[in-house]
Amino acid sequence: MRLAGKVAVVTGAGSGFGAEMARRFAAEGARVVCADLDEGAAAAIAGEIGGQALAVGCDVADPAALAALAGRVTDWAGRLDILVNNAALSQRPGRVAKATPDEVARLFDVNVISLLHAARHLFPLMRAGGGGSVINMASVTALRPRPGMTWYNATKAAVISVTQSMAAELAPDRIRVNAIAPGVARTAMFDAIFGAGEAAEEAHERLAATFPLGRLARPSDVAAAAVYLASDEAEFVTGVILPVDGGRLVG
Repeated sequence: MRLAGKVAVVTGAGSGFGAEMARRFAAEGARVVCADLDEGAAAAIAGEIGGQALAVGCDVADPAALAALAGRVTDWAGRLDILVNNAALSQRPGRVAKATPDEVARLFDVNVISLLHAARHLFPLMRAGGGGSVINMASVTALRPRPGMTWYNATKAAVISVTQSMAAELAPDRIRVNAIAPGVARTAMFDAIFGAGEAAEEAHERLAATFPLGRLARPSDVAAAAVYLASDEAEFVTGVILPVDGGRLVG
């Protein structure tokens, strides 16, 4: 019960990393707001968790939606201790010039500009409560980029810079800001990138072979790291980019 008495918001909580973080936070005693563009998916996770969870439909690229989310959190819990900015888009692999300006703009709106909206609308709740923990979701591809994912990689590199700048700025408010940089995992985002069926299985095997620990990341790996960063055990940890990548950066 490392998060007992705390209130958390997890964006992108309807599947993948977000869903598992919401489950683990609740298992550790937190009340959890499951926010997702797909409100039905968020409701399914909240229903699985039970009475200590609330589902909210939210497009993190829309500032009005973040303002509404802040209002729901205030009405439901009256405080905010943990914010996980997990909602993100990826891209299909392709050469750098094949992406359209609209596609790149949407990637930055969801993956980067959403952090601004969260700061404007959710950080005041943390300040009012005396501080908290913000966890941004970066990617190991921001630290070790590979061809074909240039614009996604760029958004995650921006997340790292924003995280470190926020950590320095918000330390006097006792708001800790860290990021998790996962390796690729077999989630819905994986299927969106690589497709389904035989092509996805081939991609899985090919990528798993590049991890020194011999497998892809799992949502449970990321959730375990998030619980630590959200907990009081990490009260002296801020500005950290934590790879959860099975040794991919060093292998």
